[in-house]
Amino acid sequence: MVYLVRSKDDLEQKLAQARDKLVVIDFYANWCGPCKVIAPKLEELAQLYSDRAVVLKVNVDENEEITVEYNVTSMPTFVFIKGGEVVELFVGGNSEKLAKCMEKYVGESVENPDQSIHGHSSSHLDGGSSLNESEMDSISAGPSATSGDVSICELGDRDTGCAVPEAKGAALEN
Repeated sequence: MVYLVRSKDDLEQKLAQARDKLVVIDFYANWCGPCKVIAPKLEELAQLYSDRAVVLKVNVDENEEITVEYNVTSMPTFVFIKGGEVVELFVGGNSEKLAKCMEKYVGESVENPDQSIHGHSSSHLDGGSSLNESEMDSISAGPSATSGDVSICELGDRDTGCAVPEAKGAALEN
C-alpha cells in the first residue's frame, strides 16, 4: 500500500516506523503527466514488497518544506532510504528503473554500499553534491524534458501542466 504523506511530522513518523525496511519516497504533483503514468506501477511494487518496503508519496505542492529539504525540482523524483540513509535517488517516470531499484534494496542489507549517496541523512540531500554526472543531468533537465523513454516535469511547469509526450500515446487530463 502506498501512503500519502500529509506533513513533515507525518513523514518523520513514517520514516521512524519503517525501521530496517526500504523506504521509497515518490515526490509527485497532481498536474504532472509522468507522475500519473508511473503511479500504478508504484502501487503494484508497493504491494509486491509490502513486507520489506514502505512506499510514501509526497505531493510537492502541498508539502513545500519537505520538497525543499530533499532538494526536489523535478517530478517524479524517487528517493530510496535504507537504514536511515539515502542510498539512491532518481528522477523520471521510468517504471523499469523503479522496479530494479526496489528489487535491489529490499534485501536484508544494501548490496553495494559504494553506490549509496554518502553523507546524506534520511532528511537531507545537500544539493545532490554526491550524485554522478548523469544523475545531475537528469535533475537539471528542462521543463517536460525527456531522456529516452523517461519524462519529467519541473516545478515551474505547474501553471501549464506537464503531459507525457504524444508519441507515447497517452492523453492525460490535467
